[in-house]
Amino acid sequence: MIVLVNVFQVHGSPPEFEREFANVSECMRAQPGFLHHRLLCSQGTDSTYVNVAEWQDEQSLRDALARPEVVGRLRPLTALATGRATVCRLVLDRSSLEV
Repeated sequence: MIVLVNVFQVHGSPPEFEREFANVSECMRAQPGFLHHRLLCSQGTDSTYVNVAEWQDEQSLRDALARPEVVGRLRPLTALATGRATVCRLVLDRSSLEV
């Protein structure tokens, strides 16, 4: 498993960014190798968002990002935000003892 972490600085409307991101999310959910993702918004400012997405492997992510339907859905986000992405590997994963 790999984890894509993408930090977005939104320079457009945050509600519009969230709507467009939800549109991308629907498309990504159908891609082979996609496992899960969360979109987070900074409590300090409503212009910083973080997407944390889990994929089976890096090739699945690359294949998805090359598909025309994904590229088309991503395009509106570039007009609303600048992203900085990195692909990570899981080093440690823990849950509360109370779970």
